[in-house]
Formats: sequence, structure tokens, C-alpha cells
Amino acid sequence: MGAIALIALIAIARSVVIVDQAEVVYVTEFGRSVRLIDQPGLWWKWPYQSRRSFDKRLQLDSPPPREMLTGDKKNLEVSWYAVWKIADVERFLRALRTLPDASARLEDMAASVLAAELGQHELSTLVRVDQSASALDAMMSEVKGRIAEQAGKEYGVEVVDVRLRRLNYPEEVRSAVFDQIRSERAKVAAKTRAEGESKARTIRSAADLERAKQVAQAEADAARILGEGEAEATRLANAAHAADPSFYQFLKTLETYREALDRKTTLILSAESDFLRLLTQGISDDPREDSATRAGRIAERPNTGVEARTKAEPLSGAPNGEARP
Repeated sequence: MGAIALIALIAIARSVVIVDQAEVVYVTEFGRSVRLIDQPGLWWKWPYQSRRSFDKRLQLDSPPPREMLTGDKKNLEVSWYAVWKIADVERFLRALRTLPDASARLEDMAASVLAAELGQHELSTLVRVDQSASALDAMMSEVKGRIAEQAGKEYGVEVVDVRLRRLNYPEEVRSAVFDQIRSERAKVAAKTRAEGESKARTIRSAADLERAKQVAQAEADAARILGEGEAEATRLANAAHAADPSFYQFLKTLETYREALDRKTTLILSAESDFLRLLTQGISDDPREDSATRAGRIAERPNTGVEARTKAEPLSGAPNGEARP
């Protein structure tokens, strides 16, 4: 009884098929496909039948780079990736049987199609600063379409996407190519700097010309305003002199004292000099008295023993600019 129970348990275990939601299961009988189970859950089969599980999720392959030639004979290292999944399990089982086999076949297929497409395009049309003008996207769309069509017919595989990861020069020529690129960029940079310096000189010349115009206009306006001010000052001075000539002369004499006399000034003048009249005679009782009358009045004075020339000395305690004989 124990042996029979053990055999029954083994038969039940071999009859149970548990299908995960991420896989599909093919039931085979002596190598021949019998049934496809693509719904998750618990299923049953005969104990003598076998099961083959296949992952139905997306698969990502990133093969190592390969060297390929462009249309202008540039040797490049090309890296790409492919995203695919099993679409027809029965065809996949007949053609490939395992996922590693499918990855290897797709790698060879993608390399062949990529090499053919790269050979029809020059490098300058694929790699550009302006991505909108690049032919790379159109080329990869063509590559993906050709690979998807061929893989679907032959292997039952649905190719979702094929994209480039990198385009680069081979290691042995990479440094020389980069030096050439740097040299070309240096020439472009020098040309751009020269154009910028030329524009800068033009802008500076225009600014200097405008500044010269502004300064000349300002100097002309200043000269005009200064002339008008001097004319107005002369008019006011003439008007003041005409209103009271004696008072005007008195003020001008005081201004002359202030400008000419200080503690370091020594003047040798005649006692009858009009310059010292305010210091020797004071303010006249009659401000309208002219110089001839004052000279006659001074001559009538008795001789006081004052020398004909006197030395103007600063008054002690007087402010700077005042002097006495």
C-alpha cells in the first residue's frame, strides 16, 4: 500500500501544471507539442507529458560593440540594444527553443541590418549638432522595421524597438580623430573671436563718435551759458556803476584790497596814491567828489613830515587784506 500511495503522489505531482502570469507553458508529449497554456493558474496534464515554460515579458539585449563602415568609409564602433518578446510560441519553439538562442540570432540579424544601413549614410548626416536635421532617427526606424519583419517571420519574435547606444571611433584611431576635431574647433573658435573683436571695434568706434558729439555739444552749451552769464554780469555791473559810481568804486577798491593785501604783501606807494586813499583819508564826506578835487584837497594839507613813499604794513589786529601807511 505504501508503494502504491507513493506512486500516486508522484503521478499527481507530475500532473499539476502551475502557470505564472509572466510566462506561457507548452505541454509536449514525447517531444510533440500537445497544448499551449497562456493563462495563469493551476492546470493539469498527464503524468507522462512534459512542460516547457517561456517568459512572455519584454527581453532586453545589449550586445558588445561591433566595427562598421559608413558611406564615407569612416570606421566606427557601433553599440545598440534591442527590445523583444515572444509572440508565436509554437514557431519560437520550432526555430529557437531557448531565449539565449533567440538573443544570439537577433544579435547577428541586427548587426547585418545595421551594417547595411550605415553603409548608405555618411557620418556627417548622422551626427549633427541640430538633431532635427539628423538622419539617425530615420535610419533606426528603417533598421527596426526590417529586423522586426524578418524576426517575426522566422522566429515568432516581436521586436519592439532597436536603438543605438553609442557611435564611436575605434580605440586605436580615437586619439588622432579627437586631435583633428580639437584643431577644427580651434579654427572655428578663432574665426568667431575675430568676428566678435571686429564687431566690438565697430561698436566702440560708434560709441566714441557719439561720446565726442555729446562732449562737443556739452562744451558748446557750457561756453554759451558762460558767455551769457558773463554778459549778464557785465550788464549788472554797468547798471550798478551807473546808479552810484562812487559806491561802486568803493566796493571795487575793497575787493582789490582783499585780493592784493595779506600778511606777506609789501607795497611801496606814494602817500597820495588813490590806491591808499581809503586807508589814509577814509570815506569822503561827499561820495560824489572826483579825483581832481581830492588831489587838490590833499595838496592843501600842511606838511606832516610823512615821506613821499610809504610802506604798507598789515594793521595789528586787522583782518588779512587791510593795510595802513
